[in-house]
Amino acid sequence: MSRRIIPGTRPTRIELLKIRKRIVVAEKGHELLQEKLDAMVLEFFRLQEERERLRKAAETAFADAYRPLLRAEMAMGARDLEDALALTPSIGEIAMERRTVMGTAVPAIRLPERLRDAEEPGYPLAAPGASLDEACRRCEEAVAAALVCAEAEGAMTRLADQIVTVRRRTNALAYMLIPSLLDTAAYIEDHLEEMEREDLYRRKHTKSLRREETKA
Repeated sequence: MSRRIIPGTRPTRIELLKIRKRIVVAEKGHELLQEKLDAMVLEFFRLQEERERLRKAAETAFADAYRPLLRAEMAMGARDLEDALALTPSIGEIAMERRTVMGTAVPAIRLPERLRDAEEPGYPLAAPGASLDEACRRCEEAVAAALVCAEAEGAMTRLADQIVTVRRRTNALAYMLIPSLLDTAAYIEDHLEEMEREDLYRRKHTKSLRREETKA
């Protein structure tokens, strides 16, 4: 297999010392990146389990919200239910923030005040239908659960992208840079050894010539 020599390398002792220092730094960097990659993969699987748990919780929350909403529709009628829901104020802006997971910035959703404290119904209290209170509370809980699940999904996506980037850098060090540095160092060492052998041969040959001249 042909050596991968770094272009422009001069086969000198100073260059060999520089290459050896780069090998030490590259190997240490590869070790640190590999440790980071392993930790990120473990965190990804942890987030995946959490996402699945939150997804099931969101599905359960929506199922729990559907039943009282259906009872409210049966008690009030579809039109009165729509009129009551039309009076429900908006939950407001959903603020997006950031948090850090394994050094990676991931989205963080700040729940609106109404979803964090949904004791009071969003619609006017004068609206008819006893089942509507529970239906609205359950719906707001379902929306909050969906947002929390979306936050976990976003964290997984960003972390997965970062894992790909770190793995690419780790592989570049392991399969490209470090082998190239090692091959370049071996090339310089072979060249220097060859020069030493040639120099030794010249010195022996010179001594031999001098002996012959002395005898003559």
